[in-house]
Amino acid sequence: MHIIYIEDDLTNIALVERVARLSHDTLTTYASAEDALLHIQPGDADLILTDIDFGNGMTGLELTQALRRRGIEAPIITITAYDLPEYMNWAGQVGSDGFIVKPVNVGDLLDLLDHYRSL
Repeated sequence: MHIIYIEDDLTNIALVERVARLSHDTLTTYASAEDALLHIQPGDADLILTDIDFGNGMTGLELTQALRRRGIEAPIITITAYDLPEYMNWAGQVGSDGFIVKPVNVGDLLDLLDHYRSL
């Protein structure tokens, strides 16, 4: 499975890279929503993971909405430290298929990948 992860924190990227290797998946990363939006096209990924807050510029929620408008049909999972119900609601409203709160549990992430791999 090809996973795209949009995240600006190197520690979080390293965790997802390790999990992707464990599950024999390929991973492409982007450090900003703007960079991801420039490169991601329909059919590029089987699963997209995105943070919400990149410090400045476009948010992960705005990115999700823009990707959906572009015709990206791959599942998009929001991964963020913001565990407020408003963020979960906003994620769903813009087209996110799921919401994971950081810090990410490795077992939960492996289960998530297995779930989307089986679809």
